[in-house]
Amino acid sequence: MMQLIFFSVSLVVVLFGHIIFWLIIIKLLGIFSLYYQVIIGAVIVFFFLSVIISSYLIHKWDNFLTRWYYILSGFWVGLLINFGLMAFVILIIKLIGWKFDFILSNFYIKLIFFSGAGLLSIWGISNAWIPRVKEYEVYIKDLPAAWNNKTVVQISDVHLGPVYRKHFLSRVINEINKLQPKAVFITGDLFDGMEGDFSWLKYPLAKLKADKGIYYSFGNHDQYLGFKRAKQLLVGNPVKILDNKLEEVEGLQIIGINYSFDKYFDLHRAILDKAGYDKAKPSILLFHAPKDINQAKQAEIDLQLSGHTHRGQLFPFNWLAKITHHGYGYGLFQDGNFNLIVTSGVGTWGPPMKTIGHSEIVKIVLKTK
Repeated sequence: MMQLIFFSVSLVVVLFGHIIFWLIIIKLLGIFSLYYQVIIGAVIVFFFLSVIISSYLIHKWDNFLTRWYYILSGFWVGLLINFGLMAFVILIIKLIGWKFDFILSNFYIKLIFFSGAGLLSIWGISNAWIPRVKEYEVYIKDLPAAWNNKTVVQISDVHLGPVYRKHFLSRVINEINKLQPKAVFITGDLFDGMEGDFSWLKYPLAKLKADKGIYYSFGNHDQYLGFKRAKQLLVGNPVKILDNKLEEVEGLQIIGINYSFDKYFDLHRAILDKAGYDKAKPSILLFHAPKDINQAKQAEIDLQLSGHTHRGQLFPFNWLAKITHHGYGYGLFQDGNFNLIVTSGVGTWGPPMKTIGHSEIVKIVLKTK
């Protein structure tokens, strides 16, 4: 139900964006003929309907044609957002011109609008498809010697499915293995939420190496796919699913919590009390979304690893991500002994581009406080 509501609201916003785009295009290109206005409108309607049609087709049939139709439709949505950004830039320049008595010629307006959106989109694709390593040092009270000065890796929001597949995952895993992590933490949305061909999944994951284990907790998109299906896909892989469970590894408690849609979610009652959590021992909490932070602090969790926000993914949505997550949109946050890392994620949702941030693998060096 939540997925349907979110999709419906998104669709209304995208429809409104297409209408605005049509108005801008006929104004910018000086198209006064009703015939050509209708033709352009029909093309834009096709682009809008493609967002719906491609989403439907990829849910029904996963093949080369439906995947590329879905990818191109997603790219178009990202490009449309960037067109909107360029329109805003032009408006600001015009206001400045009105203030300082200069006029931006129609040639430069078109150049900024089309070239700016195109270059920004290409840059966004590059950011999304080339993973980068983000490094943090985290100090944990009473951290066991077995974990002191050891490197662990966090990845989140891989969104495996019609867009991110075998070759992309293989490149991500190769980058992770170069870091020689002692443990790998996958903090949700490993899957995009759509059923499809995952026959290729086993080989890339089998190459992932971590002496102290690979741990995975479910995100909201994993729930869209279904817990049962996600577990089936990971049978025979070295990934340990922490389905609201705790595992103690050489004195460090590793806790995995499923994403919860419950507004009144109680961390202690739902998970920690049942899992045998001990406040006196150091802990790492894998929780897909950076929410219920006060509960984690009260539980005296040492390090919470989250994703979900994508850092907004496309500018200026990074501001929205920060506001909706109460300031915890991206980065490392510290409060006493509590640490929180929110990553921008490895993959994308919707438009296959990132114009704010990069595809990110998080390297964390654990140190005794």
